[in-house]
Amino acid sequence: MLRETVKRIERLLSEAAALQKPYIERICAKCDAPCCSRVHYLYTDKDIIYLKLSGRALKWRRESFMKKGCRFLGEQGCTLELASRPFLCHTYLCNDLKEAMGEHAPGITAALDRMFKTLAGLRSQLWSEYLDEKR
Repeated sequence: MLRETVKRIERLLSEAAALQKPYIERICAKCDAPCCSRVHYLYTDKDIIYLKLSGRALKWRRESFMKKGCRFLGEQGCTLELASRPFLCHTYLCNDLKEAMGEHAPGITAALDRMFKTLAGLRSQLWSEYLDEKR
């Protein structure tokens, strides 16, 4: 059960990222104050369980809280592979991004909202399955 839920999450994350990619490349690359430069610790317990069960390296540990912004923000954007990013990084859409999506692809934000709700449910399911297996 755990493996199947992890695979479903991976597939849906991939689909959501593919929908967002052209807009993120265009909007975020030009942003003077990217969201990533204003945050610190983003990983939740569900993110950590997902990373562990998907076999990804646990890069989520902060070595220092002194650096401003996300430690994974590099010159060309996020340095983490897509499936290793915190869930919040997939789901947060700033107003500029929403506006660009709405102008070029009406309905895309609604489709993403549905995907994010499904992903949230799958992440809760994974959490429950993990806890059940540990009993």
